[in-house]
Amino acid sequence: MGSRLRDSVRYLFEFFCEVAPGSEEKDPYMIRKYPEVYKNEQELKDLPKFTFPCPFEDSFVQHYSFVLTSVDSKYTFCFCRYDNKSNTSLVLLSHLPWHDIFYKLLNCIASLLAGPNAGELGALLAAVRTRPPPPGHSLRVTYDAGASVFVCQPPPDTLPSIPENSLLREYYAALNPGAMVGVWAALLAERRVLVTGRRAGRVAACAMAANQTLYPMTWQHIYIPLLPKHLVDYLLAPMPFLIGVPRAVLDSVRVSDLGDVVVLDVDSSELATPHRDLEALPADTVSTLKKALSDKNALGDGVSRAFLRALVSLIGGYRDAIRISCGEQISFSAARLLAAAPPPRRAFLQRMLHAQIFQQFIEERLELLNSGRGFSDEFEVECSLAAGDAGAGGGGAGGGGRGVKAQYKRWLRAVTSEGGALLRQVKDKAHPAVQSAVESSVVWVGHAGVDARVVPPALAPRLAPALAPRLAPALRGPAHGDGVPVRPAARRRPAVSAVGPDPAGRPAPRGARPAPRPRGAPRPRQPARRRQRAAPRVWTRLHTVRPERPPRARRHPRRLDHLQLTTSTV
Repeated sequence: MGSRLRDSVRYLFEFFCEVAPGSEEKDPYMIRKYPEVYKNEQELKDLPKFTFPCPFEDSFVQHYSFVLTSVDSKYTFCFCRYDNKSNTSLVLLSHLPWHDIFYKLLNCIASLLAGPNAGELGALLAAVRTRPPPPGHSLRVTYDAGASVFVCQPPPDTLPSIPENSLLREYYAALNPGAMVGVWAALLAERRVLVTGRRAGRVAACAMAANQTLYPMTWQHIYIPLLPKHLVDYLLAPMPFLIGVPRAVLDSVRVSDLGDVVVLDVDSSELATPHRDLEALPADTVSTLKKALSDKNALGDGVSRAFLRALVSLIGGYRDAIRISCGEQISFSAARLLAAAPPPRRAFLQRMLHAQIFQQFIEERLELLNSGRGFSDEFEVECSLAAGDAGAGGGGAGGGGRGVKAQYKRWLRAVTSEGGALLRQVKDKAHPAVQSAVESSVVWVGHAGVDARVVPPALAPRLAPALAPRLAPALRGPAHGDGVPVRPAARRRPAVSAVGPDPAGRPAPRGARPAPRPRGAPRPRQPARRRQRAAPRVWTRLHTVRPERPPRARRHPRRLDHLQLTTSTV
């Protein structure tokens, strides 16, 4: 099925509208919209009902979001801001999951509409509806007669953190560690999971955050973070789902009619499940995860990293099941995965092999390998660190570094020696866009004795303390100390610098000049050049001396006022 996110996004947001809740006799409807013409008629038809899935009784402003799935299984994210004073909701549709950025934009729109310059709304939307800024850049738009500025900067490509990520913050504040681990286990088992609560915003946020805990995997089944009343029949679907249902909508159906559904109440932090999914997980993984989630004052990416490390302990050994054969595409062997897994995890992996979220994860990893792009995410970093700790027997930092180095040597040696022909074939015969992707991913790590074609850029700062000074020179980029060059090092002229003798006897980099010789030290003997015999050739030199400019006496004692033609034989 592939990723649910679109590969190319043309606009920062696709559509804006203001929706009124309607009444018992009238469905919710749009008051204003921008642009006036929007190509997806089905989304326009469903949007008002999703915006007001049930009556809102809160007396304060609330932000919430939901997801619309297109016919090609791609997500369209909808961000809403409900104000009880106006009794309307401002809605933005985008293909980008930038929740906090669009919530800030909705606040800017609301403040503009409440002020004297409400007529500038069209100009503000037109200025913001442009191509999203690339990473490291920002978009600045001045509005409200120059008194206010909206700044959009893409979020960093890192794990969700607290308090920056509003979804994870709401999820962690609402649930206790036992409920979070229970929902995570139910999603790994691909159950029918229902999230409910009184506030629609909290319900949708917890449903989305529960999906984020599966990273790097993604929920591949029915996914509706906020279910409106007219779609309540989706709760009777026999296939797996992850659905957020406000309490007012859930009261219209009998829970007994839903069958074996896992119900999570975000108001009371209670999880009701007919399954024993926690017992199917290794006991050490469950206890470690609960302990990591017990700190209620957790900040940063500690919560999301705890789920990531638990997932690494379960499926991180998938790389031992990668099969590489010369001249063939890289493939995955389920038998190797089960054979290499320890007995406590073997039963879990046997069930995981049939899960669609795991199958999709393996397909994406194989596609990265076969296209020559390699890995560059936090999951692979944690896999390498976990393999290093295991190789060192749980020792200190030095042992962990040796384990990481040894594991990566084995992995990269197999990829480069057996799959080198495949990578060259991709580079030579593929589409120009794929060739560019292959070239931009090749990094030569000659100082470590490894041809590192699959070194993830995010791994450089983590490996530097353990593998320095062998990996550090090769991973040092042109503009930053521990990064990876954007272009292949083989195509970039190395910086010429003075280097001394290498204690390990390794040759100096090509293009480097020798270190300055201390005063008084004997000049090193140069190896005698081997004279190559060749056929005699005649060459001519033409020296021109201008009569009006006499040469210096110390360099040439006599005056030359003619052309001297010298012919010699070598």
